[in-house]
Amino acid sequence: MSCIDHDEDHVNAQKRLQWLLCQFVQVISNSFAAPVTLFLDDLQWADSASIAAVNQLLLAGGLTSQDTHFFFFGCYREGEIDDG
Repeated sequence: MSCIDHDEDHVNAQKRLQWLLCQFVQVISNSFAAPVTLFLDDLQWADSASIAAVNQLLLAGGLTSQDTHFFFFGCYREGEIDDG
């Protein structure tokens, strides 16, 4: 009987989801002449997987090209930030 590493499956699933999110936003933002805007509110409540997905999208998602019409706005409430 083989041992299944559920943590590795979880990490791989998160990476696939992040990649798909990047591809989706890149295709949408390259398909329209008008800018595509992603607005996320209450980011102080976001979990680490969600923050990792946003980081992947903004830093490594291929959205830094001159041809990409993409804007990201993120908001949080300073008094409610979780220090954990």
